[in-house]
Amino acid sequence: MGKRSLFAVLFVLAIAGAGFAQAFIVSYLDGAVDVQIAKGWKALAIGDSLPADATVRISQNGSLELQRGKTKITLLKDGVYNMALLSKTADKPGAGSVGSAITQKLQALVTEKPKASTAGGVRGAEQGSASVTWVDESDETRTQVQTLLDKKQYADAVTALNDAIDNSMSDADTQEFTYLLGVAYYGAGQTAKAYRTLAKVTASPDAAWYARYVVLKAQVLVDTANYNDALALLTPFIAAYPTGEATQVAYLLTAFCRKGLGDQAAASAALDAGYKLDPSTDTARLIDQQRKAQ
Repeated sequence: MGKRSLFAVLFVLAIAGAGFAQAFIVSYLDGAVDVQIAKGWKALAIGDSLPADATVRISQNGSLELQRGKTKITLLKDGVYNMALLSKTADKPGAGSVGSAITQKLQALVTEKPKASTAGGVRGAEQGSASVTWVDESDETRTQVQTLLDKKQYADAVTALNDAIDNSMSDADTQEFTYLLGVAYYGAGQTAKAYRTLAKVTASPDAAWYARYVVLKAQVLVDTANYNDALALLTPFIAAYPTGEATQVAYLLTAFCRKGLGDQAAASAALDAGYKLDPSTDTARLIDQQRKAQ
């Protein structure tokens, strides 16, 4: 092969390789996020392009979200990360996610309207219920936010909730509105922002939304493959609330954590335990699908 032909082949391969290793775009960050360059580290900003073989560093309790087409990588912890390894994981089917159908179901559990009335609207967490029950049904902000969430108008819900938080006169209301802000961010696909918002919440086990808060925060951690952190939430929750559909969801998420950590036996045990709680629920059907898929 002549030199010209060889150069032509190499050029074509280079173009093909560049297309295959398409860059990621920084869609969200907080804390300090840097990319390694020849002379050290360079700070990243939202909108920056990040090569697929880059090395990134997150510090100052930061987080980072990267987008490439339909592929999203979310990093919630400080550390140094190799994008080539992350890209391989992100490109695997279902990696870092419980799958769209299950995610939609879990999202519904933390946003849907109450299916049955509970006196005072304060025993939802005690029963392990994952439906939203308002302590004050007449509160206009809660009604407005619920309507926006139902319609998947997440940007409008974010605006309403930020206003409500700014004007809140009660710490209990502030905590609840902040939790709902996490719901809105998660619904909008802003996983890192949802996690940072939920991390600000101090949820009392007596709160009607406590179970839903635990489920959502654990869901975010499962989505981002932070399995041990998710288990640190799920295990004590299951022990404290051994019944209810929210607990079934907790078992389902536990199974994904155990599977992600390479313990298939523990994953199967979690699925079996969750299914046995109540085989008639929607979550039980999701659990059974996972049992049959093993």
